[in-house]
Amino acid sequence: MADILPAERLAASVSRVTGTMLGRTFQPAATTQPPTLWRTVVLPIPGKRPISVALSSDRAGCAALAAAMLGLEEDELDVSMIDDFLRELLNMTAGQIKHELALDAALGLPRIVDGGQTFQLAGWSHHILDSNSVNLVVSLVTQVV
Repeated sequence: MADILPAERLAASVSRVTGTMLGRTFQPAATTQPPTLWRTVVLPIPGKRPISVALSSDRAGCAALAAAMLGLEEDELDVSMIDDFLRELLNMTAGQIKHELALDAALGLPRIVDGGQTFQLAGWSHHILDSNSVNLVVSLVTQVV
């Protein structure tokens, strides 16, 4: 399947959010080996050209990003705080992707999912982004999940 958006454009979309929120920018990772996914959050964008957007990372990546956003030490975070942060990060990132694709549809609600089960659906396009050794996987599929 052809990529919905190239990794460079996805990195720019994510960085428009994280640069402001966290003072951190992302670029396509040099590795093709994704991190061990600890948390995955997915958001559907229904409409004439439906897509779903997912963000995933390992435990260390989720904690580093959430701690930066919340101004806390990583050991002060609990899972619900990380989940809330990931939902908000995805909501803002999906808004950027919606703009990139010129989609005329409302964003759905972000929800935490089991990435292993969600990604078994055919058609997902996965992009590994890196920011100072924090990997974030941005995944897109042309259907509502």
